[in-house]
Amino acid sequence: MSTFVAISLVFTLLAGGFWLWMAWDLGGNNQLSSKQKTYWILILLFFNVFGAIFYYANEYRKR
Repeated sequence: MSTFVAISLVFTLLAGGFWLWMAWDLGGNNQLSSKQKTYWILILLFFNVFGAIFYYANEYRKR
């Protein structure tokens, strides 16, 4: 396995783990209304890791 493939695999696993972590946090975040949760779910689904980073910066760090 080449170095590029190994680094790509590690980055992909870390990004996927971060996305799951933010999705899990969104599900348990009771400070958001159901409408806000719906919007955040759509953002996480359509923008994947970029949406998770945006959620982290705007909602997760507030708590």
